[in-house]
Amino acid sequence: MLSRYLFRGRRRGARREGESEYTYVDKPGAWMLAAFTCIVGLSLLDAFYTLDLLKRGATEANPVMKLALEVSDQAFVVIKTAITILGAGFLALHKNWPLGRLCLVVALVGYSVLLGYHIYAQITVPP
Repeated sequence: MLSRYLFRGRRRGARREGESEYTYVDKPGAWMLAAFTCIVGLSLLDAFYTLDLLKRGATEANPVMKLALEVSDQAFVVIKTAITILGAGFLALHKNWPLGRLCLVVALVGYSVLLGYHIYAQITVPP
């Protein structure tokens, strides 16, 4: 999964015919980089909108992020971003697993729905 050739090697797909599933590659591909970037970007937007809503009187539902908020807003953003990068990176490494692809789609859809909720809340929650 993790090797010295990750991102530097030549392998973009399986070496043998019929090995397209359950294999690791050195270069995940442009679509995987785009999905990874979208997940991290949506997570950063979630953090920004969460902090704004917290200033308006909302409360954080996630107990881990609630603890991070008790430290500082910066700690909240750093911890949230680090967890997201680790999770999205793990999914990117497992792009050739059906469950990995499913989880990637779920993460993208989930963060997109969450962003829609935040936009709705920005409109309806008074400043």
